[in-house]
Amino acid sequence: MAISILVTTAVTIFLRPDSVISELKPLPDYLHVCRRSNPDIANCIMESAYFLRTKLAAGIPELGVAPMDPMVINTLMPSNGHGIKIETTNLLVTGTSNFTLSYLKANIDRQKYEFQVRFPHMHVLGNYSIDGRIVRMAIKGHGDFDLDIYGVKCNVSLLGNVVDIDGSNYIRFNNISLRIMVDKGKIELRNLFGGDKNLGDVLNSAINSNFIMFFMELRPIIQKVLEEFVLDTVEKLTRHFTYEQLFPD
Repeated sequence: MAISILVTTAVTIFLRPDSVISELKPLPDYLHVCRRSNPDIANCIMESAYFLRTKLAAGIPELGVAPMDPMVINTLMPSNGHGIKIETTNLLVTGTSNFTLSYLKANIDRQKYEFQVRFPHMHVLGNYSIDGRIVRMAIKGHGDFDLDIYGVKCNVSLLGNVVDIDGSNYIRFNNISLRIMVDKGKIELRNLFGGDKNLGDVLNSAINSNFIMFFMELRPIIQKVLEEFVLDTVEKLTRHFTYEQLFPD
């Protein structure tokens, strides 16, 4: 069912009120609907999300939906933390389609959804620029990075409403909150201190010995990446379908 896309792309995304509605399409077979009258609609949405998982991983070109795995983010993502400035771009994220849903709460009347998505392992490649101090050490450099994170948990809250556009009802989401947590991880920042291998190795070792502390600096970037990807995906998935198509009586 189409609203399951909200939970799968966490993972996850809003419709913009000024989106242009293209020609209405019949619901494809891979979008399993859940009726508003279903007393266990939350479980129905979760089952629909699992059914859609493979399709989202590969992308849905007929709806303009980019692949979820790998997820490609080319936008510059800045983050200013406690005494450190980090920017990333050209991100390639894998492992996002191998998700499970821990729980889902759905309020169809209010278009409010709260759920937790878990990923066993996510791998991120990209470019970075960093300047500041971490674990009492100065850190400066720019280049490629290689990040692995394990035991990823995303708590997501989506809030929207149903709006009338040209006489038809459409779902529009206007608020998202996504909070990510990880159990452990490892990162390699290449070309630190202008390529000084000895200093780079020492600092990478110090970062990985205090990985969770370092991840807290990266967390705003990763949360922003997931939020923007979810927004774009849901907009493209739902712009073609009315509220009544997605949630029949």
